[in-house]
Amino acid sequence: MSKFLSKLLTVPNILTISRMLLLPFFALGFFMNSKAGLVLSLAVFVCCCISDFLDGYYARTYKQTTKLGQMLDPLADKIVVSIALLFIVGFHVVSRYAIIPASVILCREIIISGVRDATEFSGQNFKTLFLSKFKTATQMLAISMAILASILKSQGVSAIGETLLWLSSAIAIISGCIYCKRQM
Repeated sequence: MSKFLSKLLTVPNILTISRMLLLPFFALGFFMNSKAGLVLSLAVFVCCCISDFLDGYYARTYKQTTKLGQMLDPLADKIVVSIALLFIVGFHVVSRYAIIPASVILCREIIISGVRDATEFSGQNFKTLFLSKFKTATQMLAISMAILASILKSQGVSAIGETLLWLSSAIAIISGCIYCKRQM
């Protein structure tokens, strides 16, 4: 294997890329229009969440941090969460009011991607806040709970999922403001 490929194909990068490659299976579950389909979507989403944790852990522990990974990992997170939000809203897994926190989260992700690009273009390092990691974890838990509520047909689980979605949108606003203020 060439030196280039060995740097590219690290375990963390493979995990990150696999998250994006799993998304068609996530979508397929929704289009199956059945409980089994939702179970498939939830299983795929949980696998994506676990791989997100594992790629970061593995990259830090085994010193396999790469420029490609630093670019792909946050992009993969944004893609996975954005697609999942679109599906849970579009397939009415959550209430119609959930479009508000989902829109806030999506807008924040677009804005912060621009801030990240501008920061790195100017030669500065874009450091991720712990609050942003907490935001991502809250979003992933909210989405998982929303899908689980739909599987179980549980109003209680649904309320927890939607509450977490609203909480994650508030965290998104706060962390987004902090990032933007850093760049002023």
